[in-house]
Amino acid sequence: MTHRVIYNPHLHTSQMFGVLVEALGVAANELPTLDVRIPPFRHAEPTFFPAANEQERVRALLPSGAQRLVLLNPNAGDMLPLRRWPEERYADLAARIAAALPDATVVLTGTAEEAGAAGRLVARVASPRCVSVAGRTTLRELLILFTIADILVTNDSGPAHFAALTSIDVITLFGPETPELFATLSPHSVALSAAIACSPCINALNNRQSACRDNRCMQAITVDHVLGRVIERWHARAAR
Repeated sequence: MTHRVIYNPHLHTSQMFGVLVEALGVAANELPTLDVRIPPFRHAEPTFFPAANEQERVRALLPSGAQRLVLLNPNAGDMLPLRRWPEERYADLAARIAAALPDATVVLTGTAEEAGAAGRLVARVASPRCVSVAGRTTLRELLILFTIADILVTNDSGPAHFAALTSIDVITLFGPETPELFATLSPHSVALSAAIACSPCINALNNRQSACRDNRCMQAITVDHVLGRVIERWHARAAR
């Protein structure tokens, strides 16, 4: 509100936030021209480390004996429903993860408002190694869950970025927005996109508005593709 800066749509959003910080060191009347170097893109190092007793409290929400976890975050929030991968794909993915990785427990996450939908997905999978904690965790407890789990599969949404505070592997599904600007900063992140011609269609310059009502960019991401990356990251993580 005090220092007007030209928005650069070619920078990762974290770099653009860095530019805003740099602008505070320049006299406001010299802006919006800003002849400072662009802050480098940096992967985030884990900075969230819960106490052991906190992890135990979160483990109490999981099935007895569950050790290695794959988390699924099926929602992208009501603000941009175009970012959602079809619900039935998550059910199919959960079932196939449970079949392909016998030592994995699949855990669905979400808010209290999403608990009903997550419960329906668990019922469709019908496996004792697929459960939901949607609506049962605080934000801090969700971060603690990230420190326990191996992999998070999520639509492009807040949890993908919260996860960068931990060492969990993050697989983010992109469609109406682009990982070029919004990829998770974790060095263990994978961005999946079908890269169809009309994607991305939402950005800061169009006020995050799109005429699209049929998110084919998300529908074009197949379960096979996501499952392949989950299995790849699962084994890579074990090797690490």
